[in-house]
Amino acid sequence: MYAICNLKGHQVKVRPDETIKVQYRGDTKPGDIVILDDILLLHTGKELKIGTPTVAAKVHAKVVEHGRDPKVIVFRKKKRTEYRKHKGHKQWFTKLHIEKIEVN
Repeated sequence: MYAICNLKGHQVKVRPDETIKVQYRGDTKPGDIVILDDILLLHTGKELKIGTPTVAAKVHAKVVEHGRDPKVIVFRKKKRTEYRKHKGHKQWFTKLHIEKIEVN
């Protein structure tokens, strides 16, 4: 069984007992239960339900942790003009553990 959820504009494939890394959800704390109800597609093993625009199902997920990805270096350079710019960026993320997929 799996589902495809819409999380902040990103489509994520989720399965029960799986841990996924999504964009930062600042309104939650580790240990909170999050209910994802914007389900675009649901595959139960026997049938495939495609939403128009969503399917009547819910995904229950538990917030494991918040963190930051490794630093991404952004380096710009123009030759022969002594122009160099060096920046770094660390993106925040939230780890979710999918507990169950509930079909209504």
